[in-house]
Amino acid sequence: MKKLRLLARRRVILMLLFLGAIVLTYTDSVRLLREQEESNRAKRDLEKHPLSKAASPQSNVLSMDHKVPLTECAYNSPKLIGPLKTDPKYIPEWDEIEVGETKNGGCWQPSDCAQRQNVAIIIPYKNREEHLRALLNTLHPILQRQNTAYCIYVGEQHDDGRFNKGAVMNSAFKEVLKEHAYDCVIFHDVDMLPEDDRNIYQCESNPVHLSPLIDKFDYKPYGTDFGGITMLRPEHFIAANGMSNLFWGWGREDDDMQFRVGRSPFNVTKPVNYEQARYKMIPHQHAWIFRNFKIRDSTTDVRFLPPEYLVKYKERSTVEGLTSVNYKNLGTDRKSLFTHLDLELRELVVDSLKTEFISSGSSQTLIDTTKKECSYIKMENTRVCEEYGHTMVLKYLRKLLLSYDDAVKKCDELGYMCTGFAEDSLGKYRLREVTQLLSSDNTPQDCNTKGKHIFHKSCPGDQSFIQVSQDLTIPISDQLTPPNYAFTHRLQE
Repeated sequence: MKKLRLLARRRVILMLLFLGAIVLTYTDSVRLLREQEESNRAKRDLEKHPLSKAASPQSNVLSMDHKVPLTECAYNSPKLIGPLKTDPKYIPEWDEIEVGETKNGGCWQPSDCAQRQNVAIIIPYKNREEHLRALLNTLHPILQRQNTAYCIYVGEQHDDGRFNKGAVMNSAFKEVLKEHAYDCVIFHDVDMLPEDDRNIYQCESNPVHLSPLIDKFDYKPYGTDFGGITMLRPEHFIAANGMSNLFWGWGREDDDMQFRVGRSPFNVTKPVNYEQARYKMIPHQHAWIFRNFKIRDSTTDVRFLPPEYLVKYKERSTVEGLTSVNYKNLGTDRKSLFTHLDLELRELVVDSLKTEFISSGSSQTLIDTTKKECSYIKMENTRVCEEYGHTMVLKYLRKLLLSYDDAVKKCDELGYMCTGFAEDSLGKYRLREVTQLLSSDNTPQDCNTKGKHIFHKSCPGDQSFIQVSQDLTIPISDQLTPPNYAFTHRLQE
């Protein structure tokens, strides 16, 4: 009997293994079929949206023609010097930047050999002038030693709201291709400084992640193949349908793009000179209006959409991205070191807004957002606790006690990174980065703010700041009971 039971158990196990193998084979087949379908779909997208070769002539267009026929430039130029003394703390003034023989618009091409490619470098940008100066000072000399023919474009989001890196990259890409049929496009973060000029800025047959080794991550892989600095041919970006336009704020858009590239008929590869693909990141922190992880707005942040929608890359990537980006180029300014693209992403631009209280046919203005100078409004019986008031940018200032005058001066210097300051002891204040107001009699024990009032920075007309209304006396009547007060927002012409 025991032998029969043992045989029966073995048969059951074998049957389960057999069925498991069938299920795995079927699942793998379905996966391969889906991947093939995605690849075919990407190819159809590329055929549907071909590159336009009829670029309008501009003063910074690079020409492959030379007066005298020249031999093609070597991939590893003899001008290369190897490791560089890259100092991320050094910020040159504009007149100190090494420009070489750069033409108007931030363009250059070799004169002693025929360039292998014409390269457009796109820098998505917002309020990072010091970083831009440091990058241009490092990048121009490197590209010229590499004999890389290039133009540098700085795509800047026009408004002061939350940064949308994907939409800036998509719109800048479209504007760049209107100027010239570039062979290669490189998206370059403004805070990444090359440490070696042997990491060549010229496209390969597949997209290349140019910045796999960064000092911030101890020069080890950091979990993404798209981000920092990515190099690809225009047809690659088109086939992937560009970046998503849904990510307002810093972070996660690169993860989405990694999938888009993965569903296309090519792979992201490592640089040819991998060991030389080393970068230093300029130390910085993202202010709260640029970040998505600490401070979130459920009305505008894609991360508040249902998780099942976020993971549906396949459904979104074919219809949302490069083909759907909505923008206006407010101006193209050809400077000596780069070409500046002023990109407006807002569908509706509100110059001013009034918030009014309506009662018995009369109205009372609460907030008028016509642009005015910033001031500091004292709010009694109010606290902004240390944990709520700091995210990352002001951490190094959290223990600093300042007088009122010093707090105003420092908060003004920090701009949108400072939203005001909270009383901690008599006549002493601590700066705050985020407006999260609490009543003094209803604050948690770990608030670490002892005072009874705050000074909130009020900058009417600046969408980087929460607007503060005047006090409102509400009449009590049967027709108007909480919470049914009538408020209205009116656009002003």
